[in-house]
Amino acid sequence: MPETSWRLRSTPAFRLMLATSWLAPAAWQERQAEAMMEAIGAGLDWAEYIRWVDRHRTPALSWAALQRLPELEIPQSIRQQLQERSEACRRSALGHSLQLAAVLKVFNRAGIPVMPLKGPLLSLELYGDVTLRQTKDLDLAVAPGDLPAAQACLQDIGWRMDANWFPLSPRQWQSCLQHEHELTMVHAQSGAILELHWQNIWEAPGQSAAQWARSIPSLWQGCGYRAMDPIDRVLYLCSHGGEHAWSRAKWLGDLARIYTQGLMDWNAVLDRARNTGQRWPLLAGLRLLKVAYGLPLPELSGEPWRNMPSSLIQIPLRNLVAAQAPGTRGLALLSEQLRVSRYHRLVLPHLSWRRSLSDLAYRREDFGTLRLSDRLFWAYVPLSPILRVWRWARRFS
Repeated sequence: MPETSWRLRSTPAFRLMLATSWLAPAAWQERQAEAMMEAIGAGLDWAEYIRWVDRHRTPALSWAALQRLPELEIPQSIRQQLQERSEACRRSALGHSLQLAAVLKVFNRAGIPVMPLKGPLLSLELYGDVTLRQTKDLDLAVAPGDLPAAQACLQDIGWRMDANWFPLSPRQWQSCLQHEHELTMVHAQSGAILELHWQNIWEAPGQSAAQWARSIPSLWQGCGYRAMDPIDRVLYLCSHGGEHAWSRAKWLGDLARIYTQGLMDWNAVLDRARNTGQRWPLLAGLRLLKVAYGLPLPELSGEPWRNMPSSLIQIPLRNLVAAQAPGTRGLALLSEQLRVSRYHRLVLPHLSWRRSLSDLAYRREDFGTLRLSDRLFWAYVPLSPILRVWRWARRFS
């Protein structure tokens, strides 16, 4: 659909959700209020609006944005539902904050550097409030060499690897570190989820080490942590949103908040993005801010948007207005799978043919299906197709 008419073709309820998916700083509040009032004045279905808020996970942000319009009349039943969702979001985020503080404390005692990703501290950095952004888990990064010690620390305070993980031999673990990016842990008492990252799927070799070198020593609740360099944080958010094809408005709202604060040198951001292979995710994110929120494009040297593939915008716009997030709508047509595959080749780094073949052959499930000694580890590659067929047959037996 044409970018210029994308918002107008969506329903008023969707437009209101989009307008309330972030909190604009003071200089932009009037424009945000105008977008909210336009959607409401177009004949709003409040029940549909709540469905969009749930779908894009913006309950506390949306309620806070609506409260900036005290003259707005909201049906009592809708008001109650929105307020309940906001309070539930804030309670959950507060719980995540307490768990994060406990994790940081045990890592500090063990001398393990840790870098929180997104979550409560991103909410604090963007809005000065740890409870405004909805989060379903904690995302923390550690250096690969610190991973075993970090696991041990987490286990000491009640975290366990989730059911999809199982003990690995040294050679299997080495393969996992090479091909995967995070492991998932679950808190035994609360059921909270924590993802422990050692790299990101879009990172080129050496990029993670450079981010650690640029990170900033920070303190929260008496606990030390490493905060991302501001440019790295922007590129992280753009690459994370791009990886998921910007299927949730809350991710775009994070970028909108950073953009409208007016503190970034976007030419410097673009320079680093070019050096790290993140040019297209960055430019697509900025272009989406114009389409979704009507924000002006930054003045960048050269013509960086020239020749940008249209799929980098079209696929996210389609995903934003979809009733469900991608991956929950059943099997896609082959043509759709090909479009998505081409999209991901643009937002994720190009791998060598050797690495691509290695990734294709790797399946951690193989290690659980057939327990081979490290001496026979090489046999997993030729046995991989057989083991996949075996698992498929067992599911339908």
